Amino acid sequence: MTTTIPASPDLAAWLRELGISLVFSTYRANRLLFLGASEQGQLKLHERLFDRPMGLFVAGESLWMATRCQIWRLDNLLASGQLHEGGDRLYVPAAAFTTGDVNTHEVVLGSDGQPIFVNTAFSCLATLAPGCSFAPTWQPPFITKLAGDDRCHLNGLALENGIPTWVSACGGSDEPSSWRNNRSGGGVLIHIPSGELVATGLSMPHSPRWHEGRLWLLNSGTGELGWIEQGRLHSLCALPGFVRGLAFARGCAVVGLSKLRSPQFSGLPLEERLITEGIPGGVCGLRVIDLASGEIRHSIDLPEPIDELFDVAVLPGVRQPRALGLQGEEIDCLVKIPEQPQLLRVRPMAPSGKPHQGPKLRPFGLPEPSGTAAPLATTSPSANTPIHYQRVFHLTPANLAPYAALTFPSLAPGSSSLARIKGELWGLSAMAAGVMVGFAIAERRADGGAQLLSLKVDPAWRRRGIGTGLLQRLMVFLAREAIAPLSLRYKSSPELSTCFEPILARLGWSQPRTDFVLLEGHSSQLAAIDWADRYPISAPYNLLPWLALTAEQRAQATALQAPAELRPPADLQDLEPTICLALLHQNALVGWLIAHRTGASIVRYSSLFVAPAHRGRARALALLAEGFRRQHAAGIPFARAAIDSSNEVMLRLLDRHLGIHLSSIGRSRFCKAPLLQPKNF
Repeated sequence: MTTTIPASPDLAAWLRELGISLVFSTYRANRLLFLGASEQGQLKLHERLFDRPMGLFVAGESLWMATRCQIWRLDNLLASGQLHEGGDRLYVPAAAFTTGDVNTHEVVLGSDGQPIFVNTAFSCLATLAPGCSFAPTWQPPFITKLAGDDRCHLNGLALENGIPTWVSACGGSDEPSSWRNNRSGGGVLIHIPSGELVATGLSMPHSPRWHEGRLWLLNSGTGELGWIEQGRLHSLCALPGFVRGLAFARGCAVVGLSKLRSPQFSGLPLEERLITEGIPGGVCGLRVIDLASGEIRHSIDLPEPIDELFDVAVLPGVRQPRALGLQGEEIDCLVKIPEQPQLLRVRPMAPSGKPHQGPKLRPFGLPEPSGTAAPLATTSPSANTPIHYQRVFHLTPANLAPYAALTFPSLAPGSSSLARIKGELWGLSAMAAGVMVGFAIAERRADGGAQLLSLKVDPAWRRRGIGTGLLQRLMVFLAREAIAPLSLRYKSSPELSTCFEPILARLGWSQPRTDFVLLEGHSSQLAAIDWADRYPISAPYNLLPWLALTAEQRAQATALQAPAELRPPADLQDLEPTICLALLHQNALVGWLIAHRTGASIVRYSSLFVAPAHRGRARALALLAEGFRRQHAAGIPFARAAIDSSNEVMLRLLDRHLGIHLSSIGRSRFCKAPLLQPKNF
């Protein structure tokens, strides 16, 4: 698909003037994108689907690309002056080299023409070799072991005169995933021939490039483009996003920008700057920077679902590039033969004999369809089958779908538990004969601790101590990373009391205690409650939509001394505007009802508060009833809420008035893991 898109007015003219096009990758949206300009001066964006495309490298008429499990070479099949559907280049997948899911970031060609790639999982540079998935060629001097545990998040590679000379990494430690603990200032730049750290104190550095006698770098955690000189970063400019992907064209740098949506981007200096500048989260797109002044000359912002870019490269001498993807008919039918400039279109012939009746296969190299679940274990349980425990790296809400069958509570796409994830995910699997039979997931919180999100063992493999083994090893692993405390909050049920709480007791967790009462109701029943008629809100009181308040009126909430958990949120994101209400007395704020939309059919009532001096005449009930009526009118069927077990006022309201109108009342329980001392592991 080719799409015309808006951008800064002169970007197309700049591309035409220089006779170049751009190619860039986004691994979250699984797209390889080409940006060119037509003869009429219009920008043309062309995209193809690949499985997690990342690093790009242009070598003559070929484009090399790193993906999830392969390194691809795409070759141009068009001769000089030849066009195909308006494009003057047609890049076709010509060869794929399977490396396994080693989290390859950047790829280049060495002086001998062989691919060299950044193997991030194994903290090394590697090349391709017969008889193995990859052959390591270099490791940072502080890395002591070739292991797939992403010790320093090696990510970028710079060539000088065709020789790999510098690499960037997010950390300089030998401990598994230790770079995550110091993303704001733990980044390093390493000189490959000597192993020397030529720059330290960087914030998630990416995309080192040697250009015209300078070593350029993107300091992603601060959003800066700069160069390294005498061991320090000299900033040229600060940009409105997480910067990754750097290329150069006639006195300009082309920089890729990503939004701050991934948990690994939180807590960075960039985040605070973007909030100050009024663009929280940043933008996703490309910026063309004048290397002499640091000013932005051209820009393009990309639409959803693209919210992240990884790499960008310049295609010299190309006006309007196109590519064949791995789906559709063209990849099967278009062929190019030597000494004949035109492409030939070969139509499939009718099958001879009995047609193939097997299941349709997904083309190799395409991303998994959304929501595809991993099969449960098919290996027959045996008392002699050894269980191996293994880290699962790079978990995000976006890539949890294949593991959904082994999550409890469910983290399947569309689930409320998945939608609530905000922090980094840490996963540990239990493997039997190479098949996953158990899975534990924890989420790192902003305060340095973690919360156990999910723990499940395949039913056929239970009563073998696998659940206990998973949780115990997860506790040890988090303790080694100084992530503490580990806590758990879950909805109480007879099944959990029987099966799960004994595991917690064996591992020394605190006694579970009820911390919230969980409420659920249907809007049709709740809207029928007559509180608004029995206790009407009348002058000098009135109701106003929360979003209609002035900033000065919302600020009055601070003076009302509401409990911290009932204070209205400063962030208005995800509020349900039709339900959120303010209670005013003579135009002064004295109470509120706040609700968040947590799904297409669900509203969570987050806060109900009326100042003590204004609680007469059942105003809290009238406020709540008005919210129920508005919810029902908006066609939102389900309502949920949680009451703190120490909130005696709300518990009395539940007991005396609200409880009989609800469809269910449950209990949330909370407990903590013991703090492990070094001698324990």
